[in-house]
Amino acid sequence: MLALLNELDPYGLQPGTAEGAPHDEYELEAAPIVSLLLMSGSVRSDEVDAIWATWFQEPLSEVIGSEEMSRFCASLNSLNTGA
Repeated sequence: MLALLNELDPYGLQPGTAEGAPHDEYELEAAPIVSLLLMSGSVRSDEVDAIWATWFQEPLSEVIGSEEMSRFCASLNSLNTGA
């Protein structure tokens, strides 16, 4: 899950690179998303937006756009199903 968020890198922090932020830069944001995914079996964009807004005072979909958000949620959901 953290790898997906690092790959998404909504703020261009380049986690895990020599020039970028630490590999676990998005860990605090990833943890509640993972919990939701495990508890509910899937996540919706509005749920991820609410979690993101807790940390950054803006929904993730406003940062990355609705199409990218849909792809991100689909990737998250595929982790839980093993797809």
